[in-house]
Amino acid sequence: MHSFCSDGLRTPTQAVEEACEAGLQAISLTDHDTVEGIPEATEAGIRLGMEVIPGTELSGHVREREVHILAYCIDCSDNQFGTNLEKAFESRYQRGVAIVEKLNGLGLGVSLDDVLEQSKGSPIGRPHIAAALVEKGLVADKNEAFDRYIGDRGPAFKAKPYTSAEDIIALIHHTGGVAVLAHPGASLHEGILQQLISFGLDGVEVFHPAHQPPQIDFYNQLADRHGLLKSGGSDSHGNVDGTRIGDYGVGYEVIDAMRERAATYV
Repeated sequence: MHSFCSDGLRTPTQAVEEACEAGLQAISLTDHDTVEGIPEATEAGIRLGMEVIPGTELSGHVREREVHILAYCIDCSDNQFGTNLEKAFESRYQRGVAIVEKLNGLGLGVSLDDVLEQSKGSPIGRPHIAAALVEKGLVADKNEAFDRYIGDRGPAFKAKPYTSAEDIIALIHHTGGVAVLAHPGASLHEGILQQLISFGLDGVEVFHPAHQPPQIDFYNQLADRHGLLKSGGSDSHGNVDGTRIGDYGVGYEVIDAMRERAATYV
């Protein structure tokens, strides 16, 4: 799940409170390219009796394909990991600058300050840019912003700088964490999966709001064949019309399996 430390709408404390209300036993806050919200979430978890597993969601590439890798059970204080997150923060900032320039070239009057107002100090993502466009009255909603301008095929799209998924997985292992492929969906070529497995991928997100029963069956079987961990979650961002915390999840045995695997990297 996500908080306003990346592209979510809730505070880390609110995420923990919602998880408690949903009757969950444990959660992981996995904001994009940051662990800023982990201390607050952990503190709230201690107060409310909710276990918080430290995590984040990192972007990497296999050839030309971008993939998202969930890092669980990480050591947030690791210096090398922190340096990597700082680089990711800067690359997201520069990407935001480039997208804003493209939008201005299309005649849309949005500024970098407008975007920074939406991100509130968190790593800039396209949802922040979309929110700025909505706030300026340039589009009706975020979906229109992506469909018309900043989606993968939009005229203001700017790809993220290339980052090797192999390096991302190695970094996660360096921190004593496990690397899990996030929401692979229906369009990820099995060759990409095989390459990620060869890089040391630990698991795959089987259960996700975007996964239909055929995808769930496919990734279940793939995990069994390759000895991968099976994860799942709501990927909730706090949107009123989005998935709620607790709508999707897995049993506690998954956390036990993650910790057992993570212990081999310490």
